[in-house]
Amino acid sequence: MLTKGPIAPSVHGLLDYVLGAVLILAPFILGFDSDTAKTVSVVAGIAELGVAMTTAWSRGVIKVIPPAVHGVIDYVFVVTLILAPFIFRFDDDGTATAFFVILGVGGLGLVAATRFVPDEPDAV
Repeated sequence: MLTKGPIAPSVHGLLDYVLGAVLILAPFILGFDSDTAKTVSVVAGIAELGVAMTTAWSRGVIKVIPPAVHGVIDYVFVVTLILAPFIFRFDDDGTATAFFVILGVGGLGLVAATRFVPDEPDAV
């Protein structure tokens, strides 16, 4: 399941950094009303950057997390993004709720389409 997708690890790795930046910047660009939504988005962005930087593939900086484990983390992460407005009770902020749900659903598609395999000869 985690090794069959058409998206290469190098592309996914690059998109991880983009996603992290989007999560960090979106509350300020989109003007989230909820302070909780802002906090969750920034913390999620930092966590996303952390996972991206520590995955054992070409885009990783400190190659600790095996690609397959990264895939499992990503599935949990994107489902959590979808549920975050309801878990953290900021679903009354329409902009933030739409952002989290759309980003989570899009992320779910990306994760499902990625090959979580090492893309370097010396990768874990």
